[in-house]
Amino acid sequence: MGGIGGLLAAHLSPLDVTLSVVARGETLHALQHNRLRCSHGTTTASYAVQADSRSPDAIQDLVVLCGKYHQLPSLIETVSHSIGQQTKIMPVVNGYPWWMTQPDTQASLQPILDPTGTLTSLNRANVCGCVAYALVEVESPGQIRYAGSPRFFIGDAEPNSGCAQTVLTLLGQENHIFYLSQSIQKDLWAKLCLNVSTNLLSVLLEMSLQELAIEPDIACLTSQILTEMHALARASGLSDPLPIDTLMNKIAQGGTHPTSMLQDYRYGRPLELSALGDAILALAHHYHVPIPVTNTVLILTRNKAAMRDAISNHKTG
Repeated sequence: MGGIGGLLAAHLSPLDVTLSVVARGETLHALQHNRLRCSHGTTTASYAVQADSRSPDAIQDLVVLCGKYHQLPSLIETVSHSIGQQTKIMPVVNGYPWWMTQPDTQASLQPILDPTGTLTSLNRANVCGCVAYALVEVESPGQIRYAGSPRFFIGDAEPNSGCAQTVLTLLGQENHIFYLSQSIQKDLWAKLCLNVSTNLLSVLLEMSLQELAIEPDIACLTSQILTEMHALARASGLSDPLPIDTLMNKIAQGGTHPTSMLQDYRYGRPLELSALGDAILALAHHYHVPIPVTNTVLILTRNKAAMRDAISNHKTG
């Protein structure tokens, strides 16, 4: 359980559901002994949650996977004993999702998005796409802080499967943070545009979302990446991506909040460069869409992360 998982657990705890949380190490100890603590502004609330290092042995109605994209296969294996034929699965992650891959791009994208085949083997009719707009940080094990008003847009991975409506009913529509997406592909592309244009740059420049949108030279760079992502979205079949001005305003509204990738960089964790970088490059190559700025920023960000790891290994060696 990280930031998004903690936020969802805090919002779902008061509902009439049997909620279980999978955590390990210091986070598990904190949840079992100090409860889950969730701060918003000057207010902090605590929640008693059922937490363990493995999911319950009983088959679950819904499994929510909150982590990094590259962790999804291992997360699926961790909770596989809780997944039945009717269990709905909702990954809440950044990146280009494996289930949105078209037949013509399968060969180039699967080695990046699902090298083990674990995700592709899931029944798409039971998979629910989710786009999260939530500014969350883990302050300490079992303690999270969020800003603004989080929103989660939910849609069917398999069109017209009804999975999203089932999940929305399970999560409680009166909760006011979950919404049924009118077009999950369009919502995912909008989030992809935001993530690709901010996460990489935030690590490279160590800037907040607001700085990426209002510093003149940097905002120009952010806008150039958004322009490239728009061209790629149209080539992939999306006819009406959100306007760049709208996306820039959304970035600016993030304020001084650090992106999830910048948080990972500062804590020495692996970066989500495959689903947010390599998959985008492969998609652009397939559709013959030039994205030189995005490619350059990805190369520089990967190099910076490698330098961080080399320095860390040298210090501990």
